[in-house]
Amino acid sequence: MSDKELVRVLTVFDVPEQAEQLVNVLRNDGQIVRDIRAEDDEDMLNAINENPIDIILCKNKLAYFSSTEALDVIHKSGRDIPLVVITDSNEDQSFTEVLKKGARDVTSAEQPERLLHIVKREIDELKNRKQLRRSEQMLHEAEKRARALIDTSRDSIAYVHDGMHIYANKAYLDMFGYESLDDVEGIPILDMVTAENHSTLKNFLRNYAKGQTEDDTLDVEAKHIDGTAFNMSMEFTPASMEGEACTQIIIRDKTDSKELEEQLNVLSKQDLLTGLYNRTYFLEQVDKVISLAVLGKATGAMLIIEIDKFEDIRNDVGISNADKVLVEVAKALKAKLEQYGVLARLEGPSFTFLLSDVNINQAEEFANGILKLLKQTTSTIEDKIITTTASIGITHINETIHNLQECITRTEKGCALARKEGGDQYSIFNPSFDDLEEKQQVSHWSHKIKEALRQNHFRLLYQPIVSLHGVSGAHYEVLVRMLDESGQDLPPSEFISAADQAGLTKFIDRWVIANSFKILSERSKEGLDTRFFIKVSSGSITDAEFIPWIRERLMTLKLDTNNLIFEFDEATALNHLAQAKTIIDEFRILKCRTAIENFGTEQNTYLSIDELNVDFVKIHSSLIVNLAQSVENQEKVKEIASHARERGMQSIAAFVEDANSLAVLWQCGADFIQGHFLQQPETELSYEFESAF
Repeated sequence: MSDKELVRVLTVFDVPEQAEQLVNVLRNDGQIVRDIRAEDDEDMLNAINENPIDIILCKNKLAYFSSTEALDVIHKSGRDIPLVVITDSNEDQSFTEVLKKGARDVTSAEQPERLLHIVKREIDELKNRKQLRRSEQMLHEAEKRARALIDTSRDSIAYVHDGMHIYANKAYLDMFGYESLDDVEGIPILDMVTAENHSTLKNFLRNYAKGQTEDDTLDVEAKHIDGTAFNMSMEFTPASMEGEACTQIIIRDKTDSKELEEQLNVLSKQDLLTGLYNRTYFLEQVDKVISLAVLGKATGAMLIIEIDKFEDIRNDVGISNADKVLVEVAKALKAKLEQYGVLARLEGPSFTFLLSDVNINQAEEFANGILKLLKQTTSTIEDKIITTTASIGITHINETIHNLQECITRTEKGCALARKEGGDQYSIFNPSFDDLEEKQQVSHWSHKIKEALRQNHFRLLYQPIVSLHGVSGAHYEVLVRMLDESGQDLPPSEFISAADQAGLTKFIDRWVIANSFKILSERSKEGLDTRFFIKVSSGSITDAEFIPWIRERLMTLKLDTNNLIFEFDEATALNHLAQAKTIIDEFRILKCRTAIENFGTEQNTYLSIDELNVDFVKIHSSLIVNLAQSVENQEKVKEIASHARERGMQSIAAFVEDANSLAVLWQCGADFIQGHFLQQPETELSYEFESAF
């Protein structure tokens, strides 16, 4: 489960504090949680019907409800939602019955690590079940379309399982003289060839099932139902019929142009520069091995062999001579590897090698051999001796590889890891290291952010927010940039996510607020009427010391708090609804104003402004971009502006990029606009508001 995904949790508790304790366990782990509450069967059923829920945490025994009754509600709803039973620490009983009834697991609130493991596991399994259902439906639809095409095809096509016919089209029946499908169902494919060809076809089918055939076609002598013989070419492809794995066979009559067909067939599979197999043919072979591996009938390994620093070689000897180097490398690889598997040129300086029926240790032995071979291979180009090394990525093809793209991606990542370590080595990409790498990235950014805070390596930018109805005063949104080692701006997209996971956003907020307060104080002394929109992160929303710190700063600087608007992201505010409501009420006591940004795309989106008493609503950019061309977005913006106005709030359209959108926003009733159409974020507060329009 990705840390950045929204997790919708339905908590069924009669004591809100107990539910909040569990939700905080997930949030403290970095999860973005939408907490939906229920106390009885009616609440629970309504919540399930009205919300997309990922998991249910249900107290085992409530005052008027229980986990077994909660399971009945899920069954009644017909939804696939995992339910985890939460027990009191002093409960001493067997939970066999509740597990038999459908609960996914049982844990107590005193086991936070176990709870995290269960939640992540169940959400991942729910995704897998949903993906399986989608895949089954897609497969069903694909088979329906394929059956329709097969039935009308002029080619003779049959499907065979364990050597027996399970389906054949009319062209196939006509070719062999049968009247209906019933006549061939259950007949061995061996009966369709002459007795002299039985052993040839049998051996081919045996090797094909193991993935040990170099070609997927076979020329044999066929037998008509009346006993006459004719020559045919059989083309075999892995397939499925009604969810069952089988083999598709296409029959083609042999013609006198066999030699030409063979030449064309070779060319279609060949890389013209090196003479090796090309990418298309190679990936077809990999896909076949994966199809067999998924069924547990084969294993294999895919290697990507990328020549190190090939760009330097090309710059040194030129493009045409660099191609000669690739040809020499291809010859060396072909001489040693061709007998063991399928060797191809993938693209550019990358080759790829497919091994069948090997384990990962054997694949590593091949990789080591290739590295030694390349170091011993030299090319003489215009009296220059060129030697090469390579970075090799390895993927073991087994039942854990779900599709061709996953296999390619893993192998490419392995190759990239080997290249990153300096090349002349191989690497096996392990997906389980993804989480570790992300943690390392967070740790890396955490160090950089802390250092930037210590060294004051942040700076503020300002973007004007202009009233469409003549409201006086300068309104700016305050934006922050982190400075890299060379003093260049790093946008928030590069560091905020890591800062959030490392628990540092509240410190960035404080840096921004402290410096914004300082600027406002200076402008106030100069008699300049300026209002700042300042973003507040989830780290500050959940920080108990945040409001006292704000209060102290305001008292020290004696700022006009009417010039401060604190801005909350809608998803963040809904994710921390109780804390957001509290902090907004505290700001109101301080006579500061508040805003919700990125508004309008959440499910039940009006919940945020119904629950949160803010002053401004900033409309989500996706509703503003191309506004002039989207009638649907225009209606949505008009509805949001109207809804806000009814609640005494003002609406702001951010990301306005063109005059056409501006004209539409007048008609939609928006109160303010912001975006590059007015001005890009700048370091100076110099926008001329009086002459904006």
